[in-house]
Amino acid sequence: MPLYAILDTALLARHGHRLSDAVQACADLKWVQIRHKGAFDRDFAKDLDACARIRTDLILNDRADFAALFGFGLHVGQDDLPPASARRILGPQAKLGLSTHNAAQLTQGAHQPVDYLALGPIFPTSSKANPDPVVGIEALKQLRPLSPHPLVAIGGITLANAPQVLAAGADFVAILSALWSPPYTLDAFRDNIERWQQTLATPI
Repeated sequence: MPLYAILDTALLARHGHRLSDAVQACADLKWVQIRHKGAFDRDFAKDLDACARIRTDLILNDRADFAALFGFGLHVGQDDLPPASARRILGPQAKLGLSTHNAAQLTQGAHQPVDYLALGPIFPTSSKANPDPVVGIEALKQLRPLSPHPLVAIGGITLANAPQVLAAGADFVAILSALWSPPYTLDAFRDNIERWQQTLATPI
């Protein structure tokens, strides 16, 4: 299933949900990333421990030390720890992903010890305060051959445009805010996951 769910801790807190409950709600999804831009402190470590008791095949953003501590995978950006250094901390088995935003970064990422690359934003997005320039569908088609790694498309992807993104060459679509809609309950979250799964399972 080409759905890559991102659980943003700030969004979850805003709607009164525990991270571990959201992780539990993603039980049917293979690819789940925890995105945390707050402090990696003792309280957050407790949250991660609760998540690790549910599953350890999660992917954490930015911090290789915390990812290794709980047996998670890791996703890093262009300004984070280099993939080669992160791999030494994580070991050979953990999933490791790298964000890219243009041809140069995608080409360089092809030679890194990662399991997948993310490319975006494909469309305008409101989930990041200072997003990189929009890539677009046509550029996605042109850039896809630059790397042999699985490619996760991210940024502004909706139920309506996701099939177009996959047809352009993406292996997965990363979704954050599009999985949450009023009344912002866990039941509604699960319903949205099921709706996405049904849409992405439809032949292009």
